[in-house]
Amino acid sequence: MTMERSKSKFIFDFLPESTFNHSESDLSGMITRLHEDRDDSGNAAADELPDEYIIRRVQRHVNRWYNSSQLDFGFETAEVVTPGAANFEVFPRTFKCANCGTVNQFTPTEIRDFPDAETTVPCERCGTGLSDRDQMRMISYCRCGGIQDIYVPEHCGAGMEYRDPTVRFEDAYWRCTNSSCSYTTRFNGGSTCFNPSCDKEDIKTLPHSASGTFYPQTQTLINAHQKLNALQDNQEYQAQIISDYLLRNSGNDSPSEDELLQEAMKLMANDEAANREKALELAKERLTTDATDHRSEVKHFLQAEFDKTKRLRLSEELFEYLSVTSDEYDDSDRIETYTFSSLLEDVDTKSHLSEDELEYYTDLRSNQNLSEIRLIKNFPVTTVTYGYTRGTPIPGGDTEDEMGPRLNAFSSGQWAETQIFARTMDAEAVMISLDKQAVLDWLFSNNIVQSTTVNNLDRWFIEKMTAPNRFDSLPAERTPARHAFTLLHTLSHLFTDSIGALSGYGRDSLVEHILPRAMSFIIYKRPDTNFTLGSIFSLFEERFPEVLNQLEESAFCTYDSVCRRDHNGSCEDCLFLSNITCANSNNNLSRSVYFGGEFDDETIAGFSDQ
Repeated sequence: MTMERSKSKFIFDFLPESTFNHSESDLSGMITRLHEDRDDSGNAAADELPDEYIIRRVQRHVNRWYNSSQLDFGFETAEVVTPGAANFEVFPRTFKCANCGTVNQFTPTEIRDFPDAETTVPCERCGTGLSDRDQMRMISYCRCGGIQDIYVPEHCGAGMEYRDPTVRFEDAYWRCTNSSCSYTTRFNGGSTCFNPSCDKEDIKTLPHSASGTFYPQTQTLINAHQKLNALQDNQEYQAQIISDYLLRNSGNDSPSEDELLQEAMKLMANDEAANREKALELAKERLTTDATDHRSEVKHFLQAEFDKTKRLRLSEELFEYLSVTSDEYDDSDRIETYTFSSLLEDVDTKSHLSEDELEYYTDLRSNQNLSEIRLIKNFPVTTVTYGYTRGTPIPGGDTEDEMGPRLNAFSSGQWAETQIFARTMDAEAVMISLDKQAVLDWLFSNNIVQSTTVNNLDRWFIEKMTAPNRFDSLPAERTPARHAFTLLHTLSHLFTDSIGALSGYGRDSLVEHILPRAMSFIIYKRPDTNFTLGSIFSLFEERFPEVLNQLEESAFCTYDSVCRRDHNGSCEDCLFLSNITCANSNNNLSRSVYFGGEFDDETIAGFSDQ
């Protein structure tokens, strides 16, 4: 059966081997296949995506799973697909007859046409027609990725009835439907996985819609376009990105008019220029850093300080930062951004905020030790989904299983190519950047660094900061990376909660994207959600003081004594966000880094007190 939904939903909610509740009935189903989205001319929507770049990004993440060697994400064997429609089948295939109570199980063929209003499937015992309301919601799943119907025992040949007196699996039981038989047995959804390549006997039983039954493994890319296919092995391109970032932030790429005039006056006073025109020309030459020389120097710096993988990840991150802050990196000219400072400086930009309001907002921002608040329209987010796990999303294992779950790839058939699903959508967003000098001062106040002075702040943060993988927690060590990243990530969660509380967006409607070397984070509205009560733009334009005041609401936690003592000042009640929203799986968080208190078994000063 084919299903049509909003095309963005196929990246998030309707993926192969995931289950869902049908929106037009009480029926549940499982997605079996996604079909490629094509335009009226037959061109694939994915043709505009940088497939090599996407596959390389995926390859780095796939290697974290124990079964990565069994998966094939090669350039010749994997394809990037933008989905546009889906096939599904009825699942679970277990139905409880409303008339006699017997639990019936069917094969896919027997129940294939069940959604047809003219089709009835009779109860195997009494013949009563079964409806979608009779479908049971429970399934059994295994960490290998297998999913199956619950086990229904047999006795007397009359059928079995499922009894659940307390709505708890522990109290549920089976009862023989033979009126002359009193046999009962404890409910057990199954103990053996039917996957022939799996030898596990610890499968779990849950409602099919429970989060533990399906975890999509995703990545988020910003401004993904064809040029990025060359980034992997092109050290010149990598050096150009880092150089452009350093020059832009230092202001050396384009001296101001005042700087030019001041230097020109010096040149004329020293008789180094005959007239004003020559003086300005020579001043610009002297004050403008030679881009070629700077890129060459940056290239040597990168080779000396970082290995190949770290250079690549650094250039990817700063490319995304420049995509938002520099027009030169917005090839399609689609991203529109402004800051409170830019509105003050550019009188041609329309804003309903008065000059006094903009100055007030700018002062508020500075008092919070934030260097920039940047509002973004048409923020191009590419969501990439490359597989799924069951039981847990964590690749490295947990207390239940040292190996962790098996990563399962998508494909359209047993011998078909591996499929990576990707779609680019525009979102509204805000990028918030911390004042790097204030961060350095805060690190110094907590004895993490020995000085508040460094030669080049931007380069220092490039060297000292790290970007942990989605499921990684940085070691509890007294390092700039541990403290500064935890501060950045914590502030991202505080602002996400503040935006959610004031705008009306649900927590799962907002997503964070962390850019640690730039000490910045981006919060954007999920493009596949249509809920539009309030917006990020209007919130920051009209209620920016309230956004900042709302941050203080997280200073205290309902479980504060336990939260601070046992959980480093972060828990489900105060800082944790959903896996959809959080980019680091709720690792590297603590209210103490912002408000002050115990962090990593030491008392530290909070960043808000700087």
